[in-house]
Amino acid sequence: MTPRLPCLALILLAACGGEKHRGPARPEEESRDPAQRDAEFLGRQVADLVDRVMAYKSAHQGRLPSSLRQAGIDSLAPTFVRRLGRDGDRPLVTIAFRHPEEHQVASCQGTDQVLLDEAMREGVFDVSCALVAAGTKTFTIPLPVVRVK
Repeated sequence: MTPRLPCLALILLAACGGEKHRGPARPEEESRDPAQRDAEFLGRQVADLVDRVMAYKSAHQGRLPSSLRQAGIDSLAPTFVRRLGRDGDRPLVTIAFRHPEEHQVASCQGTDQVLLDEAMREGVFDVSCALVAAGTKTFTIPLPVVRVK
C-alpha cells in the first residue's frame, strides 16, 4: 500500500461524512409565518427553474425555450405546477401549489432578475406571490437553512 492511498481514503471519508440535508422542521421554523414558509418553498423552486431555463438559453444561441417541455422540464410535479411565460424578452416562471387551499400562498413567480438578485445580494432574492386570501405580495427569500448532521 502506498502512502498516498490512506490519505486519499481519509479525504474521501471526510467528504462523504458531512452530508448536508434539510431535516424535519425545527420548532423555530414551525413558529414562523406560514405565508413566508410557503413563499420560501415556492421561491426556491422559481429560482431553480429560472436557472434551468437560462441554462437552456445559454446552450441554444440565446433562444429561450418555447415551453418547459422543450427545455426538458416537467410542468407537473406532485406538490406544484410549473409554468413558463414571458415578461417582454425575459422568461417568467410561475410555480403554483396543486392544492392552494392547504397554504397561505397560492403561487410565486419571477424572471431572470431572481438570479441577478441572488448574485448581487449573496443568495437573497425577491419573488412576487399570489396569496390564497387574494392579492399579491413580494417576499424576500433568505438563504436556506442547512443542517449538518
